[in-house]
Amino acid sequence: MFKLVESFLTNNPCYKKGQKITVKGLMLHSVGCAQPSASVFIKNWNRASYSRACVHGFIDGNDGTVYQTLPWNYRGWHCGGTGNNTHIGVEMCEPSCIKYVGGANFTCSDMAKAQESARKTYEAAVALFAMLCGRFSLDPLADGVILSHSEGNKRGLASAHADPEHLWTQLSLPYTMDVFRNDVKKAMAGEAPVQEVPSDMTEADIYAYFKAQGMTDCGVAGLMGNLYAESGLRANNLQNSFEKKLGMDDETYTAAVDSGAYGNFVKDSAGYGLAQWTFWSRKQALLTFAQGKGASIGDPRMQCEFLMKELTESYKSVLAVLKSAGTVRQASDAVLLGYERPADQSTAVQEKRAAYGETYLEWYAGKAAKMPYKVRVSIPDLNIRKGPGTDYGKTGKYTGAGVFTIVEESDGKGASRWGLLKAYESSRNGWVSLDHAKRITE
Repeated sequence: MFKLVESFLTNNPCYKKGQKITVKGLMLHSVGCAQPSASVFIKNWNRASYSRACVHGFIDGNDGTVYQTLPWNYRGWHCGGTGNNTHIGVEMCEPSCIKYVGGANFTCSDMAKAQESARKTYEAAVALFAMLCGRFSLDPLADGVILSHSEGNKRGLASAHADPEHLWTQLSLPYTMDVFRNDVKKAMAGEAPVQEVPSDMTEADIYAYFKAQGMTDCGVAGLMGNLYAESGLRANNLQNSFEKKLGMDDETYTAAVDSGAYGNFVKDSAGYGLAQWTFWSRKQALLTFAQGKGASIGDPRMQCEFLMKELTESYKSVLAVLKSAGTVRQASDAVLLGYERPADQSTAVQEKRAAYGETYLEWYAGKAAKMPYKVRVSIPDLNIRKGPGTDYGKTGKYTGAGVFTIVEESDGKGASRWGLLKAYESSRNGWVSLDHAKRITE
C-alpha cells in the first residue's frame, strides 16, 4: 500500500510546455542530496524560473508518500537525454543523515535511520512502478522498460549519474535494479490499493459523500474497494485495453467527450469512470446526467451522485445492504455480484475486493485490525525488535521472507504501525514494522 498525492508543478516551464509522450518505460532516480522531504523539492521546483529540471514524481524519504508532479504522459526533464522522450522519471528522496563528500560518495552518521528511509522509498517505488506498468501495459522485466538513471547513462539515454544504486550500495542494502525489477513484477500480481488524492475530490471526500447517504462504514468501504478494483478510484479512467484501440489516454478521451469531438462515448463499449460504466444504456444515462449538471464526464463528484442515483432507482437491494452492512465482505459482495457484475466473480475476486475495502475502512473509519491476522514479509532482513519502535533494541534476529501471525498492534517510533509476532506473544519482545509486511486476507 502506498499513498499517491497529486501535486503538479504548474509553474514549472516543463509543465507549462505540456509536451506529450508515448510512455515506453520508467526511470528511477534518487535526488543526490541529504533531503528526505519531498515538499522541499516541490516548493523549489514549482517556479517559473526553475527551467533546468522537472520530474513526474518525488517519493518522500520520511514516510514513503509519492507526490505526482507531472501528468504521467507529459515529457519530463529528468534524465538529461533522450530518455525524456520515452520514460517517466521518479525521484526518491534521500536520508538527512548522509553527507556527500565527493561525486556520488557520502558518509553516514546514522546507518539504521538511513536504511529505514531508503527502505521506505524503495518499497513505495516498487508499488508505484507496479501501478504504472499496469496502467501503461509495460512488462517490468523486458529490456529497457525499467531503468535507473545510471543504467540510462550506460545506454546513451541519460546524463552521467550513479543513482540510485550508489545509495543502496553504500547503505549496505540488498537492492539492485534487477532485484527492483523482479519486485515490481511480483507486486503487479498482488497490488494493494493506492491512497490516491486527486486535486478536486479526495478519497476522503468520496468516503464522506457516501457515508452522508446513509451507508454504514462497512458499506462505504465495501463499495470503495470495488470502485478501486474497477478504476483505481480515478473518475477519468478509460478502460486500459481501449486506450490503444481508440488512440487516446484518460485525459484526451475525457476532453474529447466533453468537447463533442468524440461522439461514440455511448456505443464504444469502453469501460469508463469510477465504476467503469460499460453498457450503452448506463453510459447514455451517465452522459445525460453530466450534461444536465454542466459537468465534465470525468468529474468525480458528478459520478458519485450518478452512482447514488443508480443505486436508488435501479439497485435498491444493493443499496439496502450498503446501508445495513456490518462487515466489509457483506457489502463488497453485494456490490460485486449485484451492481458491478464483472465476468470474473470467483471467490478469489470476492476476497481481493473485500481486502481492498478493509484497507479503506482502516484509512477512513479508523477501525482497528481484528487480531490475530497473517502478514506476508517479502524482504529477508526485517528486524525483530524488543519493543514497538526503533527506540527499542534489536533482538539480533530477522523474520526472513515468509508468512507470520500478528497478535497485537502498537504505535511506535520509526514505522506507521508495529506488530507483535505470535512466536513472541508470551514474552512480548518480538515486534516488527508493519510497513514492511502485507496483510493477507483469510
